[in-house]
Amino acid sequence: MKNKTNLSEFEVLHFRSLVDIQVASFLMDREFFDHAIEQCHFGLEKIMKAALIKHGAIPPQSGRDGHNLLKICNVKVSGRKILLGAIKSNALMLQNWEKVHGRWDTGLRYEMMRLERGDYEELFEAYRGLITWIRLKLVES
Repeated sequence: MKNKTNLSEFEVLHFRSLVDIQVASFLMDREFFDHAIEQCHFGLEKIMKAALIKHGAIPPQSGRDGHNLLKICNVKVSGRKILLGAIKSNALMLQNWEKVHGRWDTGLRYEMMRLERGDYEELFEAYRGLITWIRLKLVES
């Protein structure tokens, strides 16, 4: 898929993931915690999709599946779940995955998570860790 800038879908997802985590950091600094976590989710979703595309898979693009981290993580590349396998191979990333998986979904766009500040900060760090690790291990390597 091409766009007006002639960037590939991979390039757009990669770039936008980096922007999403920067926006999330900006929002965290200003205590817009729910919005920050939403941006984190979108950033993780996009970097996961970029990793899959880089390795020849077609990630879910629309509807609930397009935002569902577990569905994205379970996409197979040459018969292997590369994202899930990579995450499970690293104890810290597996801990981060367990913290973020299932914590936010598109239904929460209209609700508040109502977490304590420290819980938001821990969730933010888990998202940021996963995004950075996937980017370095599967996208930019």
